Amino acid sequence: MNLKEIMVLVDGQDKTHEVRVIQHDAKSNKMLISYFKGEKVYPYSCSRVQKLENPKVIELNECVAFVDGMPVFEPQAILDFGARIRIIGYRGIAETVLPSAFCLVENSACNNDAASILNYLKDISQYTSKAKEENAFLKREMDKLTFVHPESVLSCYLNRLPIQERTPEMDGVIFPFRFNLSQKKALENALAHSVSVIEGPPGTGKTQTILNIIANLIAVQKKSVGVVSNNNEAVKNVIEKLSKGGYGFLTAMLGKSENQDAFFADMPASQVKEWDCEEEKKALMEQLASMNVKLDHLLQADRKRAQLKQELLGWRLEQEHFEIYYDRQAVEEIAKLPLLKANPDQIISFLAETTLAQERQQSDKIFYKLKLLIKYGIWNQKVLRQHETSVLLGLQKAFYKKQISKLEKEIIDYNHQLEGACFEDLLKDHQQLSEKFFRKCLNESHGKMAAPNFSKKNFKFRFQEFIKTFPIILSTTHALRLSIPQNYLLDYVIIDEASQVDLITGVLALSCCRNVIIVGDTKQLPQITNDKIKTKLKTEAATPIYDYFAHSILSSAINLYGDQLPREILREHYRCHPRIIEFCNQKYYDGELIPFTETSLSEHPLVLYRTVEGNHMRQVTQGNQKGIYNQRELDVIIQEVLTAPEFAMDQGSIGIVTPYRKQADEAGRIISGGVQSDTVHKYQGREKDTMIMSTVLSGTRGEYSLNFVDDPQMINVAVSRAIRQFILVTDHDLFYKKGKDIGDLIRYIQYSTLDENVIESQVVSIFDLLYQKYSSKLLRLKAKMKSSAPYQSEEALRVLLEDILSKEEFHRFSYTQQVLLRNLLHDTGLLTPDELRYVNNRASLDFVVFYKQDKTCVLVIEVDGFAFHENKPDQFIRDELKDNILKKYGIRVLRLPTNGSGEDEKIRNALRDCIA
Repeated sequence: MNLKEIMVLVDGQDKTHEVRVIQHDAKSNKMLISYFKGEKVYPYSCSRVQKLENPKVIELNECVAFVDGMPVFEPQAILDFGARIRIIGYRGIAETVLPSAFCLVENSACNNDAASILNYLKDISQYTSKAKEENAFLKREMDKLTFVHPESVLSCYLNRLPIQERTPEMDGVIFPFRFNLSQKKALENALAHSVSVIEGPPGTGKTQTILNIIANLIAVQKKSVGVVSNNNEAVKNVIEKLSKGGYGFLTAMLGKSENQDAFFADMPASQVKEWDCEEEKKALMEQLASMNVKLDHLLQADRKRAQLKQELLGWRLEQEHFEIYYDRQAVEEIAKLPLLKANPDQIISFLAETTLAQERQQSDKIFYKLKLLIKYGIWNQKVLRQHETSVLLGLQKAFYKKQISKLEKEIIDYNHQLEGACFEDLLKDHQQLSEKFFRKCLNESHGKMAAPNFSKKNFKFRFQEFIKTFPIILSTTHALRLSIPQNYLLDYVIIDEASQVDLITGVLALSCCRNVIIVGDTKQLPQITNDKIKTKLKTEAATPIYDYFAHSILSSAINLYGDQLPREILREHYRCHPRIIEFCNQKYYDGELIPFTETSLSEHPLVLYRTVEGNHMRQVTQGNQKGIYNQRELDVIIQEVLTAPEFAMDQGSIGIVTPYRKQADEAGRIISGGVQSDTVHKYQGREKDTMIMSTVLSGTRGEYSLNFVDDPQMINVAVSRAIRQFILVTDHDLFYKKGKDIGDLIRYIQYSTLDENVIESQVVSIFDLLYQKYSSKLLRLKAKMKSSAPYQSEEALRVLLEDILSKEEFHRFSYTQQVLLRNLLHDTGLLTPDELRYVNNRASLDFVVFYKQDKTCVLVIEVDGFAFHENKPDQFIRDELKDNILKKYGIRVLRLPTNGSGEDEKIRNALRDCIA
């Protein structure tokens, strides 16, 4: 029989290839069939046999054929016989399917925009590596990408289609690997959307979140999952943690040929017979739903407690700075001041209201005096005027004590609340119940499954069976397509460490799935690209969103979807000492991280070593060991850092991190004892109890490489590798004077440790937390004023200043309002008697811009109202006094008259001058 012309169905089964002769016997009205296997003729009733002829040839026309969701690989012919469809495969083997099981899927990469993006990336793929084999592999994989399934995430990405919403049953969510509020929200986003992003700052339980997502997908929803990363370590970390829980049998580590060989040589078998339990899944889920209600409330309380601890740490540090400042002042103790017994909010309120009265020249009015008496219990207002400076400083000192006491009490209250509700026990019970449900599901899916007998040659032909056996496929990002049949779609792909996944490898992964969860951190190291490739290209990016040289797959998705992208940042931090992670938190994460670690991790979490002055950096330009290194910094590490008593025992817990390969190699060569040295790029995703960072650069020659070393993403990664202690070994003053990120790191270490060796400036740190409360109170008071009041100009400037400081160029600065000039000066020894009287008479500054990391003043901005300044000679004299005082202490001042213009540019230029 000619398979392309005739189909013979016997009892619905295609027997064409077995039939030698078929004919109809009119007399008996039977179908007579003889088979190749024998000479006998078999009579069949006509109702049992169908002879189909003259099939319609189905042309693919850039479509791909699918049968029951499985793609048909390069068919020789597809023939429609009406009742059945015959597919002749690329090896000539025929398959017969029902029309309902067959479909043609159109290529969604046919439109011009999608095609041009793919062509651009294909053009780049031949130049991305120095190794010819790697370039050939990427180019080959990209050349194979001629078809894009319209249900794939890649179709959505290339064609800028909206993210699809799913409707999973959220009451059925399980957490067999524990969880917190951020992780729960990230999981819900992932289940409810075709594209979602999980931003995982250092130490926030990123892998734990991935494991809980996987558990819900494969057990509850019966989905298939691919887990990929450009970093093999990240993928192995997922396998190791699953294997530790006894779930390794669910995973197939595939990708490149060597991995496949290793996997099929030793396939894991399921051991789930003991995982069944008496409870029905419905009953287990009802118990979990009940516990979820309680846990939501308690997790909020646990988070609030951690936030209060973080806040308390900040207040205590600020109090230490204030106490040092206070001890240098000639403060008279005023014991009978009623406000010393007030709560911190009342003290702040008093400071704000009296400042406002002073500004508005209302201090001597009877209404104001009556208000002080009624609201604050101050009878002897003469004492207040005569000893104003001592009163103010005394109140500030009392404020710190009371504020700290208030926070300590709130933390104790939360401790009692959580302990009373048995929070830790409930969390543990929830995890165990989730694990019981998870294991029961796995017992149902794998309990009766035979031992796997797949091979490297047959697993793709038996893929529907294979993916049920191993629902989690792990691979490097670029090799995922080698792990599944061509044009097959996994239900989900999780891209880990996505900030380092370039668009080419990212696109290859997106072509393999219906849903994607992109996990990464834009504040950590990005992918490495070679700009020299640009000159070789014949194409260019369709839009900046698809620019290979500007974006990782993470940043591209964020820019493509903007506010429409379900995006959750994991806020709870579990790795570093609170003092260590607080630098990254302030500098890179806008204070969103919440440390759950304790200060008991280390007494000295931050240490700074400066090398003596001199140009210690050397560059080797000849031979096989080229590169930049700094022997002096290595000597400091060997002779001073590592000789400390705490490092005498386990040096395997110590890491040395540096921007330069040469410095890392030199450190590895001369430092023994298990200390591991590597570049920052290689340390991403790793951690050590103690991290020592060597910055290498020094002297004027070092300035040429400053941008490479002083990179925000590099510094964020380097600092956040440390668990207990971070030690910075750096140049005497290069980074402090010229660097932004390392300069701020030095400032932060100095401020946080109150280093005795820091040269004392005559300008003290702004008492940042106190003044935040103080400024907000003033704002609320001024908001009650009439809209015609002159202070609206200050509000306008505040809005402008916030906008300026939100920009990347000025992100290292913050500001506060109405700072007492007295609080900005270390001592008053440089002042004349007139200046001293002025300072002690409640002189204040409109806006103070300061470094976030050590709170030192950068710029003072004064708003000069025309009526209040130009038409009042006395005010002009006071302004001149203020300017002279600030000049004596080296503080730059910018005056902005309300009848002037160009304030935005003036502020920007002033800030640039301050840091030049």
